[in-house]
Amino acid sequence: MANVKKLIKIMLRQWKLMLSGFFTMIIFAFLSGISVTMAVPLFDYVFGSKRVSDEIDSFGKFFSAVSVTFGQLFSSMSPSNVFSRDLYDTFLQSFHSTLSVTDPYLLLMLISLTMLVLIILKNSFFYLNKITFVTLRGRTTEYIRNVMFRKYLYLPMNFYKDNKIGDIQVRITSDITIVSDKFIQSLFGSLRDTVLIMIYVFIAFFISPGLFLYIALIVPVFALAISYLGKKIKKHSRRIQKSYSSIYSKLEEVFNGIKIVKSYSKEDYESERFAANSRSYYRSWLKAHLYKSVNVPLSEFNGTLIGVIVLLIGGRMVLDPANDLSFGAFTAFLFAVFSILHPMKHLTKYYTEMKRAQVSIDRLFRILDRENEIRDIDGAISMTGLHDSIKIEDLSFSYDDKTVLKDITLEIKKGEKIALVGVSGGGKTTLVNLIERFYDPGKGSIKIDGTDIRQIKLKDLHDLFGTVTQESVLFNETVENNIRYGSNKELTFEDVKKAANIAYADEFIEKLEYGYQTMLSPRASNLSGGQKQRLCIARAVVGDPPILIFDEATSALDSEAEQKVQKAIEMATKDRTVIVIAHRLSTILNSDRIVVIDKGEITGVGRHEDLLKSNEKYKMLYDIQFKDKTTR
Repeated sequence: MANVKKLIKIMLRQWKLMLSGFFTMIIFAFLSGISVTMAVPLFDYVFGSKRVSDEIDSFGKFFSAVSVTFGQLFSSMSPSNVFSRDLYDTFLQSFHSTLSVTDPYLLLMLISLTMLVLIILKNSFFYLNKITFVTLRGRTTEYIRNVMFRKYLYLPMNFYKDNKIGDIQVRITSDITIVSDKFIQSLFGSLRDTVLIMIYVFIAFFISPGLFLYIALIVPVFALAISYLGKKIKKHSRRIQKSYSSIYSKLEEVFNGIKIVKSYSKEDYESERFAANSRSYYRSWLKAHLYKSVNVPLSEFNGTLIGVIVLLIGGRMVLDPANDLSFGAFTAFLFAVFSILHPMKHLTKYYTEMKRAQVSIDRLFRILDRENEIRDIDGAISMTGLHDSIKIEDLSFSYDDKTVLKDITLEIKKGEKIALVGVSGGGKTTLVNLIERFYDPGKGSIKIDGTDIRQIKLKDLHDLFGTVTQESVLFNETVENNIRYGSNKELTFEDVKKAANIAYADEFIEKLEYGYQTMLSPRASNLSGGQKQRLCIARAVVGDPPILIFDEATSALDSEAEQKVQKAIEMATKDRTVIVIAHRLSTILNSDRIVVIDKGEITGVGRHEDLLKSNEKYKMLYDIQFKDKTTR
């Protein structure tokens, strides 16, 4: 329920639309109630026996008499008696007296004209109410989707380590759609129908309190049944969304790795796994709909039972001469009661839909309420460059209680080229991620020019780095915009060309059909691996960052592509501080210092020649790569 309150708080951002919606809703309900009361003059004074004479035989006389009646009502009204039944009983007696002396055909024309005006006004306000709430719903959904996307962008990297992309897609698409279509729409619909029911209840109670109390006895039993169904539907809706996330994740996983699936002839295996997820989704979906389907017969039975009670008890009261319930009043009562049944059916439907949607609301706010541990602290300072060094002191870090780095101490001087080497899983990439503050260390510190990176504004910190990863991540955008992506500064086209030149990417960009305006395909599939990586290098240097990070940037390339990319790296790293994570030792032999990391600890630091003599782990890595080549 707390999350529902948060959602309503978001909706109240559009408070003007909310007020307009409530205003049109109340007017619509009020006009609907008035239209029901037209049964009283129609059946009592046009076709009934309550007419005394035809004294009023023109529109002028009728409106004059009615004006006097309303004038007496307003003159008698005061704050102390505005809710007094006696005041309105007196008014109705006077009004009925006017009707009793009105020509029946004149009264029939007046009732017909009034009904026509009421219908036009009622439906006009219904339409205004509908478009107002549709607009409010659309703006609320747009706001939530944008906030969700932004929230995901700012969540720390460990979130993406523990959560599937498929689940993110479900929350931003399916869950938000369910909140819009099932909860917000049902909320507004239930509010409108609740106001309608209150108007009709007031009319029915005003006409015959005793008869209405018989009906009121049935409602609690019906409400308990609906509440039980709502709980069941919510339970299975939660399972539906969980299964839906699994399906999304499975689709993404399989079709991103379709080449591997086909290479190992795993089509049948993957089909069976998907079918299991699909079966789980179907079972929850079926049970939710089975409970939901009970609403219709339950509502139908409830409406029929109320109708039978009204006809039996109310009919007896009309037929009893000692009772003052007229045929017209009874007909109006019937209209009011049966008018209650239709919105009541809607309310049961809205209730079950809202219960189902609460699962999605909870899923959304589980993300929206999540704290981002990696954020600017109060009083964070700006930093625009590297002037001295990066110092790592007694640094330790763990993933889920598994120690990844332990007591790391290292200083990287400005202008130095540092290489991190070691077996896979040793902690090299984690160390770089900590330097860029994608995570915060469990112990120790990282300082740039003597300032702990946790005290530096995140945007300024990230502007200090240009990063090239093993996987060439490019966007479905133009070549120029992909290069521009590497800087938050205002860049000229010449800046873009300069970066491409440094990365030796200009040689192939100029040959593309539209040059820098060529649109890259999804995953940049219209470029080779080496071309993609050189674009990534151009992106890394376009903002002229003082520190460059290369995370195994050439390990996925063939020899020819590697040579071109290595040439680009050498050009890009001139006069910069460089951190290289290397899989191929041939790319880092000329580094100022090589840092050997094994099982989360630094086991050696020095130049290539020194480490060959003093560090067994480094010598082993070197022998594996270079002696194998010599043998071949």
